[in-house]
Amino acid sequence: MTGKQLGMLAILAVLLLLVVLATLFFALDFFDGSLVPGLPIEPSTRTSGEVIGTPSPTAPGHQTSLSASNVPSWQGTETPGAVSTVHTSTPATQIATPSQTLTPPADICAMLDLRFLSATSNIAAWRLQNDSGVALTITRIEIDWPKSNDAIFNAFLDGKVIWSDEDLTPPTIMTTWIGDPEDRSVGRLSRVEFFFGTLAAPGGYDLYLWFENGCEISAAN
Repeated sequence: MTGKQLGMLAILAVLLLLVVLATLFFALDFFDGSLVPGLPIEPSTRTSGEVIGTPSPTAPGHQTSLSASNVPSWQGTETPGAVSTVHTSTPATQIATPSQTLTPPADICAMLDLRFLSATSNIAAWRLQNDSGVALTITRIEIDWPKSNDAIFNAFLDGKVIWSDEDLTPPTIMTTWIGDPEDRSVGRLSRVEFFFGTLAAPGGYDLYLWFENGCEISAAN
């Protein structure tokens, strides 16, 4: 072979080598996926520490790269569009218990007690007890007394004169009073006394008391 032919062969060999290299390079890029139609082109290298974010629902196809240190702790666990539930508590209702109201005794009159105490000198005395808790005012007194007592002149309640007159014939009815109504008021315990013209007999009395609320009580001796 001549030198000219050898030169041509060398040129052809170089061209063939270039074609082979170009073909090989094209084939590598083809199988890497970068030249496949319809596929997104991704960079061949990724920086360490970066993650590819989930595309936003409002911007399809858009990708956001975030540093791993800046990724929120909830990313990847919360479903987009999920409705959060708000828990509310109803305050306990306090029901007020009505305070107990004390009611007066059903029968105040039954809470009264009248008993003869003694006859000393010209005085005959009775004990009047009121357990109703309500102060009662005497409005009428009727006393039947022994004729041996001669006459009746005064009536006393707790040492205060509430009636004064002279009656020689029993029984004696008292409705006209001396002093204020408070002088005839009976609280818890009172003493009722009558003053006679002579020594008071130890027995033979009938005493009746009436009060402004309608109660009536009596004692015989």
